[in-house]
Amino acid sequence: MIALCFDVGGSKYVAGLVDGEGNVLCAERREWEALTPEGVVSSLVEAGTQLMGAHPSLRPEVIGVTIPGLAKAEEGLWVEASFSGIRNLPIGRLLREAFGLPVYGENDAKACALAEKLFGAARDTDDFLYITVSNGVGGAVFADGRLVYGSGAAGECGHVTVEEGGRPCKCGKRGCLEMHAAGPGMSQTYEELTGERVGGDQIAERARQGEAAAQRVFELEGEYLGRMLGMAVNLLSPALVVIGGGLSLAFDLYEASLWRSL
Repeated sequence: MIALCFDVGGSKYVAGLVDGEGNVLCAERREWEALTPEGVVSSLVEAGTQLMGAHPSLRPEVIGVTIPGLAKAEEGLWVEASFSGIRNLPIGRLLREAFGLPVYGENDAKACALAEKLFGAARDTDDFLYITVSNGVGGAVFADGRLVYGSGAAGECGHVTVEEGGRPCKCGKRGCLEMHAAGPGMSQTYEELTGERVGGDQIAERARQGEAAAQRVFELEGEYLGRMLGMAVNLLSPALVVIGGGLSLAFDLYEASLWRSL
């Protein structure tokens, strides 16, 4: 079976064709032109149509879409992502109408946890915590071999408070992990230290070159993630923690401080 897949992110999206063994047959990454309900749907439809047109021998039978923030998977509903302003978007129904294929949607962190269980680092354990750190911070819990939903948002750790009286978040709180440890939060920290605003990739590059301010940003990154993981590990006692997302690629820069904090 081949699936037409969409990974919806905060700054970009990826369209791809994937087989039942988890092999990515082809994929294309694009930046958002407009992160609005209409812009998201029209961009995905355009990307999917062009991808299938370029690979006519790869005929998808199903569509999968992962979204940031809160989702109602059974309804194909994107409930919200606080950073985007999107609310209650019936993305499953709209993609089904556009392509005439069944659509399955899921929160991105939960989908990543499923992928780690099926194909990745968690194949040999039934109890683990997955967190993703990129433009935002999300998470998922696997317990006794099953993905835990709770009332729908189990594992969503981005709005755990890690800094009392910290930065205001669009969720209405202050000091959320997402505001301090996600990419934009790291950029804000670097700006506070240096007066210059740069992205996470540049901060990582400067940290590896020995710049003290950039290294301090990653030290704080590990500290904040360690605080949240300490709470989660005490509560859930997972056998394994898997860290994914774009900032996992810089894990070497904050591993030591994460372990100290944890």
